[in-house]
Amino acid sequence: MAESHNEFLSSDLTQNLKIIEEKMKQTADLKRRKLTFHGEAIILLYLDTMTDKESIELHIIGPINKQESESIENTLGTKQFSIMTTYKDISSSIAEGNTILLTENCNIAYSIATLSDEKRAVNESLNEKVTMGAHDSFVESATTNISLLRKRLRTPEFKVEYQTYGTDTNVEVAICYLESKVDQTVLHSIKSRLEKIKNDDLINSRQIQEALEDYPYSPFPQSLRTERPDRAVFNLLNGNTVIFLEHEPSAVITPISFYSFLRSPEDYNSRWFVNFFYYSLRLLAFILSVTLPAFYIAVNAYHSAILPVSTFYTLKLSVMNVPFHPFVEAIMMQIVLELLKEASVRLPSAVAQTIGTVGAIVIGSAIVQTNFISNTMVVVIAVTAVSSFVIPIGEMSTSMRLMSFPLIFLAAIFGFIGIAFGLMVYTTHLVKLTSAGKAYVEAPKIFQSFLNTQPKNGKGEDTNAHE
Repeated sequence: MAESHNEFLSSDLTQNLKIIEEKMKQTADLKRRKLTFHGEAIILLYLDTMTDKESIELHIIGPINKQESESIENTLGTKQFSIMTTYKDISSSIAEGNTILLTENCNIAYSIATLSDEKRAVNESLNEKVTMGAHDSFVESATTNISLLRKRLRTPEFKVEYQTYGTDTNVEVAICYLESKVDQTVLHSIKSRLEKIKNDDLINSRQIQEALEDYPYSPFPQSLRTERPDRAVFNLLNGNTVIFLEHEPSAVITPISFYSFLRSPEDYNSRWFVNFFYYSLRLLAFILSVTLPAFYIAVNAYHSAILPVSTFYTLKLSVMNVPFHPFVEAIMMQIVLELLKEASVRLPSAVAQTIGTVGAIVIGSAIVQTNFISNTMVVVIAVTAVSSFVIPIGEMSTSMRLMSFPLIFLAAIFGFIGIAFGLMVYTTHLVKLTSAGKAYVEAPKIFQSFLNTQPKNGKGEDTNAHE
């Protein structure tokens, strides 16, 4: 026999109330209000911690007490409500922050929207700061985030689709795209992948990113998470899809290309030659952060003969009293760097900058003075760290630092041959990689990507081109 919680409501108000409260037992913030409407009993059920009490008093209790209308529907007036007939739907509606209205001798219930609209004000992005351009960022409300996009995209082509995910979380996910720009095949693929996690309890947008990944074990991020509305709008105009998860102050953009991780929001406000210079600088930073420690190890351990004589002697003098192989030096310094970075993230912001600066200076000086690490290695790791921080997107920056470790191992064992092999593997994987079914990197378009800041649609056509 099916549980009564999944059955339909009866016309017995007392029985309905008993079953609903049994379903919601041990819920201390469940409140009950008893009213009368034209001589019939009415019960209001809501969660005190989720609902807007002022709205309940003003739009529900007040009109019911006045009894100016003959029906509940007319009494509620313009207040948004829906009709429910099962105990399961009612319990879920209460958990979502709605108010349930039960009436005597009636086998239906009214679910009235009373969710508290407490949300953070729109502020400047903490992780994607710019000197030029807009200074707003996404917040924890998907509705507010979509409104930030609509202010920039005042067109009926901007489409938003809502889906509810999770059996316990019941969280809303919004899929946004420009119908005239998006590739419908890619959009269908994205929806199909998200459909597979429909019953998963989503806690953060990382779960959405995992569902969209073609290569889950790749070191390269295959979707882009951003806090900036202008970046999201630019990608929408390029034919990409933007996904919001309720209570997450960021958007997931897919499909995405490798070059998008090298682009800063400031590029949209710069002239082409400035854009080209900084884009090229970030590409150089990517190469340095991945290869520089490995290159130094290979030169120091196997290929020092390629250096000029003066440089050769300088290098050998710097490592003469160091007891460790350059490989061990590099690993030690990379670990120290990650420790300092992690400590600066976990500490309060007022202390973090001091710890990062003082820690780097004190530890770096002490390590060199005790001959644990050579001066040259400190410089190499410092340049590597700065290069990784140049990348605008944190996910790619972290991946770059981790990608340097396999090359360090290969360089320590095989020298330049090991580095060449590692880079060949990385390049082959990068070319093979896809994002939501689309190519992650397209070599013929690399210079066009450097120079062009004009949006394109999903087919790669310039949106500003004349017919």
